[in-house]
Amino acid sequence: MFLIPTLTVWLYVFHAVCQGQQASSLWRKPNVTMTRADRVSVAEAALEKAITFLDTSNALFPDPSDSYGMSGAFYSQLAEFDLATSQTKYADTLQQYFALASTTLSQQFQAQNFTGEFIARSINDGLNYGHGAAVAYATYKTGVFLQYAEQAWWAAKAFTLGQNDVNSGTVPSKDFTISPTCGGITTAGATFREKSSTAPDINVLATGSFLVLSALLAEATGEDLYLEAAKESADFISNHLLNAKHVVQDGLSVRANDSCALNQEKDQESYNSALMIEGLTILHSITPNASLFESIQQMVPAAIEYAGWQGNNGIIANGGMPSSKSGDLNLPRTLSTVIARNATTPVLRSYVEAYLGVQFNAVLDLATTSGSNIYAGSWNGPPSSTFSPGNQTNAIQVLISVINLHNETLATSTIPSAPGPSGSSGPTHSLWAFWLLWVYPRAISTKSVQNWADRRRYIGWSAPSGRRGVRDRSITAPYSEPATPTVPVTTSPEKGGSQTSFVGFAAGIHH
Repeated sequence: MFLIPTLTVWLYVFHAVCQGQQASSLWRKPNVTMTRADRVSVAEAALEKAITFLDTSNALFPDPSDSYGMSGAFYSQLAEFDLATSQTKYADTLQQYFALASTTLSQQFQAQNFTGEFIARSINDGLNYGHGAAVAYATYKTGVFLQYAEQAWWAAKAFTLGQNDVNSGTVPSKDFTISPTCGGITTAGATFREKSSTAPDINVLATGSFLVLSALLAEATGEDLYLEAAKESADFISNHLLNAKHVVQDGLSVRANDSCALNQEKDQESYNSALMIEGLTILHSITPNASLFESIQQMVPAAIEYAGWQGNNGIIANGGMPSSKSGDLNLPRTLSTVIARNATTPVLRSYVEAYLGVQFNAVLDLATTSGSNIYAGSWNGPPSSTFSPGNQTNAIQVLISVINLHNETLATSTIPSAPGPSGSSGPTHSLWAFWLLWVYPRAISTKSVQNWADRRRYIGWSAPSGRRGVRDRSITAPYSEPATPTVPVTTSPEKGGSQTSFVGFAAGIHH
């Protein structure tokens, strides 16, 4: 009874992942030939250059009312660099940065826990700090970082729809009626794009960032509160924003009289698919199952191959106008996470590594001048001598993402190829079938999860051996400084009603 559906799933995955997952002959320089030591040096130089532009009084980039989200993204990269290189170089620095930024944002911009009414507007900006704190906690195991991450999570949760909000049709942060369903499926799990009480838009930058932070906190704490939130966010994106090509669209409106209208203006951005894939990959690390794995195998090639955010040369170019196209922070981070957490087949891994190689070489060859360590927004060039927090953090993410690529001399011709048009299959493809049908299901067994620490490299850490309830903390209010932790004690989150569970979450992710 069990064998037939299992074989069916893995035969389908084998067929799906072996179609076209080979570096295009048109891709620009997919081979990473620079030594690991030099890659570390290049990434470190870019980080150090960015540090010189932080305001020493508040640890934020200039004009924080506009750029404060980029400061949070940069904090994450400092921790990611240390994790990738097995160092603690930036551990003390990050504690100082978070403390200074938290105080400044709270006192000068009324942004409690990195999110507030009077600074920027986007919920994902505050979630950048949560992601940075969660990665810092995973890297250094210092409790204050976990507190910062949880505080950022609670701040964003106030703008995230739970099933109770959907059932009542209202949410305290908004002054309009909420549509309880779109297409007959619950809107629970959606995070609003901005804080304005009149803004009805849900977008993936916010919902996907909340998904990723929830998954990281579920992994770090073992608490069902965060796991359930991650599942709900993933369900929302899958049910409402994942199209037939396995590409994630930007967002929609949940105001009752807007008919769940999709945002058609911003569907050419790679970060939408990237955030969804990253969240699913972390969830797969916590509780591996075939459905999650299958979804990742479908979405990763779709993101790599989507023409909407790149040209034939394979270089990421987000944005609608040719003059404003830029690289992306999220897709390289996601792809390196997929590799580090072993959420790929060997074929897909080689494909991802080649694609990251294209981005790495483009950033170094076309987006900077030798020795400046300042990077332009467009990875197709030309270089720029003007520092921009967004441009710099986008490029830094690529530099960090390739630090631990296994193969420094990857040749396009050596990438495992799919069966040809004739459908013929030789010994090589039989081996892939054996791997998918026999080896991989055992590789994601409970024992392998317990041995995750032995396999981890970048953005990977020990998965909890089991789920447990919410910790009993002496915490009473959701907002204050980490010196007096304030994450509220809660019981289980509200449950969904008619929601269609994404990739078998209800059955596939166990508590």
